[in-house]
Amino acid sequence: MNSDFIRLKQLEGELKLTQMNKNLGCTVTSKELVFFKPHLTYHLFLHDIVSMVPIKLENTPITFRHQGELIRSEFGTDYYSISVKWGRVVSRSGITERENMQFIVPLSSKMLAYIAQYSGLMAIG
Repeated sequence: MNSDFIRLKQLEGELKLTQMNKNLGCTVTSKELVFFKPHLTYHLFLHDIVSMVPIKLENTPITFRHQGELIRSEFGTDYYSISVKWGRVVSRSGITERENMQFIVPLSSKMLAYIAQYSGLMAIG
């Protein structure tokens, strides 16, 4: 786990899945969804999710040079726009509660299956 991620001490519900990479992490329990970015953690309750909509990002991968190596930065294509009626933002400065938040995040099919199972959301197709 990235040492810049802020861990939450206690989560409610049963841990179902945690996925991490260098710049982004996601944990889902039977009651909560947590997103980790360096120095920021977003803590949501599944029952506060209003909608999840798949979206396609039209940006191109970023290529940069690091220590003489060419690195290509790109994520998967499974991005979702998640709207919640309430959430917490945890930073090094403290905890802030906010209403009506929206996130655009990449989610794996495993993560999506757990969110669907425990959030009570229904697919409309």
